[in-house]
Amino acid sequence: MTSNVWGRLGRVGCVAVIGTALAAGAAGAADKILTVGIEQEPTGFDAVKGRVLGEAPASVMLTMVDRLMAYDADGKLVGELAESMSESDDGLHYDFKLRKGIKFHDGTDFTADDVVKHYNRILDPANKYVGLLFLNVIKDAEKLDDYTVRINLKHRWQPMRDGLSAFSLCCFIPSAKAVAADTMNRHPVGTGPYKFKEWRGGDKIVVERNPNYWNKDAKVYFDEIVFRLLPDQQTRFAALQSGEIDITWTDRGHSIVQAKSDPNLTLYSRDGEGGGILFLNNSKPPLDDVRVRRALSMAWDQKYYVQSQLQGTQPVTHTGFDDDGKCDSGYLGDGKFAAAKKLIAEVGKPVEVELMHTATQRGREFGLLWQQLAKRAGITMKLKPMDQLAFVGTVFKNDYQMAGWRIADAGDIGPQLFALLYSKSPYNLAHYADAEMDKLLLAMRTAETPEKRKTAMCAVVRKMNQDAPILWTQGRTHNAIAKKGLKGLRPLYQGIVDVRFAYFE
Repeated sequence: MTSNVWGRLGRVGCVAVIGTALAAGAAGAADKILTVGIEQEPTGFDAVKGRVLGEAPASVMLTMVDRLMAYDADGKLVGELAESMSESDDGLHYDFKLRKGIKFHDGTDFTADDVVKHYNRILDPANKYVGLLFLNVIKDAEKLDDYTVRINLKHRWQPMRDGLSAFSLCCFIPSAKAVAADTMNRHPVGTGPYKFKEWRGGDKIVVERNPNYWNKDAKVYFDEIVFRLLPDQQTRFAALQSGEIDITWTDRGHSIVQAKSDPNLTLYSRDGEGGGILFLNNSKPPLDDVRVRRALSMAWDQKYYVQSQLQGTQPVTHTGFDDDGKCDSGYLGDGKFAAAKKLIAEVGKPVEVELMHTATQRGREFGLLWQQLAKRAGITMKLKPMDQLAFVGTVFKNDYQMAGWRIADAGDIGPQLFALLYSKSPYNLAHYADAEMDKLLLAMRTAETPEKRKTAMCAVVRKMNQDAPILWTQGRTHNAIAKKGLKGLRPLYQGIVDVRFAYFE
C-alpha cells in the first residue's frame, strides 16, 4: 500500500525546477540569444565519464537534460519527467509514474527503460561512478511497465526526499541510446527545453531551442544560450558590465556589493546549506598527525575571511546545515593562535604544509590569507596555484596536502558527509579513517526520522570538527548578477543559475 507524497516532500534548499515563465512582449522574436558567463568547463555530461558537476557545468546540463522530479520556485516538490511519485508504507519502495509522449532530442521515446538503465548503470560498482556512495542506499531500479519505475532501497532513507532531484550527474536522465553509443559525455542528449549544438573547448558551449519540448506550458524564449567560459570572476563581472554577457554566478564580495548599487544590474541571492571546505590529507605527513590538523583548524579565522575577503556576502558556518542553534559542533577556530602554537610545539619539529588553490584571483587571495594565518600558528605554508580542471583531477589522484572543495547546497547534506568521511568510501578524498566516525555515519544514514537524523548528523559534524580531516571555510549564500530586465530565473538552488525559462522584459 502506498501514499502519495508530493505534498509532504517539498523542502526549500535542494534544487531548482521546471516552471512556467511568463512570456515577455517580444517573446518569439527570431535570433534571441542569451549569454551566460561560467567559471568552470564541464568534464563531461555522462554520469560515469563526467564524474562531477560543479555549479557552472550543472547550469549547462540543466538546459538539456531533465530529472524525475524537482523543486519549483515555492520550494514544492513537483514532477518533471515523472508526473507522480508514491512511497511504500515501510519506506523501502518509491514508485514513479512517468509522463507519456516525451521524446529525447535524438527522436527516441522516453520510457521506463531509460530511467532503469541509467540508475542501474551508475549503481553497478563495476562502472565506478564517482558519486556511488552518495546514493548506494538505493538497491536498484525496476520497470513495472513502460511508464512506471520502482526505486528499491536497502533501508528507509531520509534523503530520498531530496536525492533524486539533485543537480548531480546521478539525477539527470540521459538518452539510453546516447549512453550506449558512448556519445553522451561530449554530445549530451536529453529531453530538456534546449538541445546540444556546439562545444568549443576552453571557449564556450552552445545549446539551441528544442522545438519539440514536451512541456507546452513552459515558454522557451531564447533561440540559443551561449555559455562562455570565463574562469576569472573579475573578467566575468567586467564582461557583464560591458554587455558581453547577460548573467553570471559569482561569490566575489566586491562584485556583489557593487552590483547592489548599479542601476543596470540585478542581484539574485539565496541562502543555502553546505559550504566551502578544505581537505587536510590524512595520508600525507605532517597532516597524518591530528595535532597538526587541529592547529590548522584553530589558526583558520573564518569570521575574518568572510568579513575581509568576502565582504560579508557569505555566512559563517560550523555545521553546514541549519541546526536551530542546538548542535554542539565542537568547532575549533577562529584565530586561536596560542593554542595552535602549543600543539605545534608538542610535535617537536618544524611543520611545513602545501596548500593547493585555484589559479584565480579568489584562489590567490585565499591562499595568501591562509599563509599568513598559518605563520601566526608557527606553521610554514607553501602555495600551489592550479587550473580548475587540473585541480579536481589532482585531488582525486591524491597528489596534494591541503585543497579547497565544497559541500553542495542540498536539502540534506548527510549523503555528502557520509561519502567524504566514511573510511571505505572512494570519495573520502581526505583519506580519513576512524572506526568511531564510521559508526556515527552509519547511524546517521539509517536514522528512521528526520529528528533522529539531525541529531546523528550533529554528532558526525562534531567529530569531524574535532579530528579536522575537513575544515569549514565559509557558509553558503548563492549569488548571480544579471542585466537589468532579465526575468524568469528560477531560485538559485544549489547555486545553479537556471536560465531555461528566462526572458528579457
